[in-house]
Amino acid sequence: MLSIGVSIGVSRFTSQDKALNVLPELQKAEVNAIEFGLLNCVLGQANIPGTVPYPTEKQTKAIVEDLPPDQYYLSIHGPYRISATSEEPKKLQYSKSNLSKSLLIADWFGAHHVTFHAGSFKKKHNIPHVQKVLTEWEEWRQHKGYNAKMAPEVGGKYNSFADFFTLVEIAGTIDNCLITWDISHDFARGGNITTEEGVLKRLTILDQVFTLNSDNRLPMHFSGMIVGKKGESHHTLLDHGTGVPWKLVFSVLKEQNYLGKVSIICESKVPKNEKLKGNALTDVVRLKKFLESDQLVKSYKGRPGHLDYYLT
Repeated sequence: MLSIGVSIGVSRFTSQDKALNVLPELQKAEVNAIEFGLLNCVLGQANIPGTVPYPTEKQTKAIVEDLPPDQYYLSIHGPYRISATSEEPKKLQYSKSNLSKSLLIADWFGAHHVTFHAGSFKKKHNIPHVQKVLTEWEEWRQHKGYNAKMAPEVGGKYNSFADFFTLVEIAGTIDNCLITWDISHDFARGGNITTEEGVLKRLTILDQVFTLNSDNRLPMHFSGMIVGKKGESHHTLLDHGTGVPWKLVFSVLKEQNYLGKVSIICESKVPKNEKLKGNALTDVVRLKKFLESDQLVKSYKGRPGHLDYYLT
């Protein structure tokens, strides 16, 4: 069964009605996955411009009660304040505290996993450091009794941690840990998802490392993407920007009977100061129709725009 949907932002300031005002549209579009975004939520620093407090247990459970039972595959996107790359004890503790709150909220929602950005590259030896940090966090997660899994996300910028293969290498050594494969991020940092071979290589290694099925799906994100010299610049709508090869990627997943192993979330949006028609829901409907059709795209006709493509 296909698991596909969009992200909905929630915080202490999100009313129950506002959180679910998109629900009729989701039902009309016949999508069945929701990622609740906590991106700008923080602990103890809500006075910083642009940040907001986490939603309460009462808020969260009120939202859940209004969702049709067992209709949606639920997940959480943790806040930007989580970083596994920092080597400063205080920053790591603060990151862990925000991850803890995200995992707790995930369990209130009954969510499967928490996606989060692992941080920025700090030093050349970041890989063993991040592996150590995530291993310790997983042991702590199990000790705390949280049910939702950790799923660090493939970064979109060259200086963000990390590329697809690095994250799989790390998560593959940690029990119950997954990754979030954002194909627009993978594309933006030069990942070879512009050929069938490149996509198949990723599916092969995923099957070697993780046990994926309809109850334990790999989180996937997709959207349009503006790519610059540093990799990801910002998200946009499909078919705008630099040309994420989404049709090729999902054609390969369809041919390989892999769609039952992933949960797909659309993160498309209209960039500030741009006038484009559409949103994440219209883009997810486009993908859903594409997947339900007989169409298959076998080659990439875009222009990646910089020389690092086809290298990873």
